[in-house]
Amino acid sequence: MSLQFIIGSSGSGKTRRLYEDLIAGSLKEPDSPFIAIVPEQFTMQTQKEIVKLHPDHGVMNIDIVSFNRLAYRVFEELAVDQLAVLDDMGKSMVLRKVASGKRKELGLYAGHLNQTGFINQLKSMLSELYQYGIRAEDLERARDAADTALLRAKCADLAVICRAFQKEIEDRFITAEEILDVLCRVLPESELIRRSVITLDGYTGFTPVQYRLLELMMIHAKRVVVTVTADPGAEPYRRSSMQDIFYMGREMIFRIGSLAEKNGVAREKDILLGALPRFVKSPSLAFIESHLYRYGGAAASWEPKEAEVWQAAGPAQEVEAVAAGIRR
Repeated sequence: MSLQFIIGSSGSGKTRRLYEDLIAGSLKEPDSPFIAIVPEQFTMQTQKEIVKLHPDHGVMNIDIVSFNRLAYRVFEELAVDQLAVLDDMGKSMVLRKVASGKRKELGLYAGHLNQTGFINQLKSMLSELYQYGIRAEDLERARDAADTALLRAKCADLAVICRAFQKEIEDRFITAEEILDVLCRVLPESELIRRSVITLDGYTGFTPVQYRLLELMMIHAKRVVVTVTADPGAEPYRRSSMQDIFYMGREMIFRIGSLAEKNGVAREKDILLGALPRFVKSPSLAFIESHLYRYGGAAASWEPKEAEVWQAAGPAQEVEAVAAGIRR
């Protein structure tokens, strides 16, 4: 039950360090499961990299999963009864049915239901609301607190549609966004999680339900390791405004650290990576990465060899300058 951060700028080798530590740990404890959680689109790439780095060229006792795939592993372990998952097409069909049935209760949206693409936009909005744990009651509170008539009308219509949608699928279907809610309820019972070392890589931030999962993982798993993109030399533990280049990384460190402190989870010494091995053969790119959106007069010392910076009036002029450079 411990937490550790691997903190470094882009190109500093956070992922490589994580994989190497993951492989070393899996070899040292062959009977313990190691779970690497990455975004869905990176699962195959992560498997390839770990297989390449592993001395036995296999993942062995390392599982590479996304949050949703982890959910199904735990459901299978605990024999959790699962409702049918409603896909995007199913959501659109249910939304069209419930929105048409509630047309008389809708104000702003009533005249738009037959517009091309409107139901698809509603589906995207509904998915995002579920992802962030926002329900009809929250929308009604937002409606009452809204300071403009347009916002009040939108919140009111969304609340009506959300409530009707939930009632329509209740006890028959579950949306993909609700899978993690179910996982939160059953994760404390999982022996797999209790025996596991869990790592998270490739994330710039988490949704509220993912933060709840992270909290449960820190409480119940043997160890949790998270990579964070932030410059170790730029006070990564200090909170900053949203305009700061490392705002998202600092916010991750603060929120996860606060959850660990609240639950008495031990903090291991963080790994701070300063060098940029990705740009070792290109000092100009390393300089740009280290100074982009960070002001302090260092640019005066830059003598570029591999890179040039141009200012253009618009996208067409940018393309023209690049094309001219390629031709030269």
